[in-house]
Amino acid sequence: MHPILAAMTAATTTTTGTSPPAGPACLNNPLIWVCQQVQEHLGNGNALAPLVQAVLDGIVIFLIVLIAGRVLRRVLVAAAERRADPQVHALTRNLMTIFTWVFAAAGGLVAGGVDVLWVLTFGSIFSLAIGLAFQDLLRNILAGIFILLEKPFRIGDHVAIGDCEGVVQTIALRTTALRTGDGRLAVMPNLTVFTSVILNSTAYAQRRYSVTLPVEPGTDLPRLIAAARGALAAVPGVASDPPPSVQPRVEPDGRSVVAASFWIDYRAHDPDAVSGELLSLIWGGSAGRAGGVAKPGA
Repeated sequence: MHPILAAMTAATTTTTGTSPPAGPACLNNPLIWVCQQVQEHLGNGNALAPLVQAVLDGIVIFLIVLIAGRVLRRVLVAAAERRADPQVHALTRNLMTIFTWVFAAAGGLVAGGVDVLWVLTFGSIFSLAIGLAFQDLLRNILAGIFILLEKPFRIGDHVAIGDCEGVVQTIALRTTALRTGDGRLAVMPNLTVFTSVILNSTAYAQRRYSVTLPVEPGTDLPRLIAAARGALAAVPGVASDPPPSVQPRVEPDGRSVVAASFWIDYRAHDPDAVSGELLSLIWGGSAGRAGGVAKPGA
């Protein structure tokens, strides 16, 4: 039996022909003065004083562990920020939040006089009940942790997940947030992100783009192709590996076009500026005027 409960039982039980046993003693810790003050008002044999002291002990330990955990979380998050990796920053913050609350609750209960075995048993039963009642919540939390560990994308990447496409803003415990191209916020459960096909457009430094040049009647096709190849070789920012390509083809609507495909480092060069300079050089060097539209290539 718990010591405080045993003391309360002993305090309220009398034996025939004998005087009532002495009340429970105050616990020897910094909050002993609370117990003594209560006993002065209610009497030395009152068992409420040690119980009040034990409850306050639990509350104090809970707050100390909670504050210490938050301080430690800030230190670890600051260390992660110095590594310039927002992914590690988010993972550290999420895990430390969970551990802080768990250890604070367990420490408060033990300090309040609850036996460690009871805490472990109750914790297991409580975890099972929470797991059954909030299956989706826990699955989203676990999915968020795995996303942060596996890193299929990072904060700031441009991704397409299902029907949503945008720049990753946050990866929280339960959700992942994207900023769409038209400035809206898309918030998705981490489990949906974890089980979906993710198209990360910014995973690699180089992307392929293409410029389509309509072949109008009377256009000198060989000269147009030669002008496109010369322009691709002359424009700064067009990568030589993989090499660019120029291919004539017929669109599904029957139009004849010349497709100039090329790779650029979109982080170092503006794709629109490179495409515009490429079209200007092609127009100036081709036999006929060729209009075109630049677009990312698959």
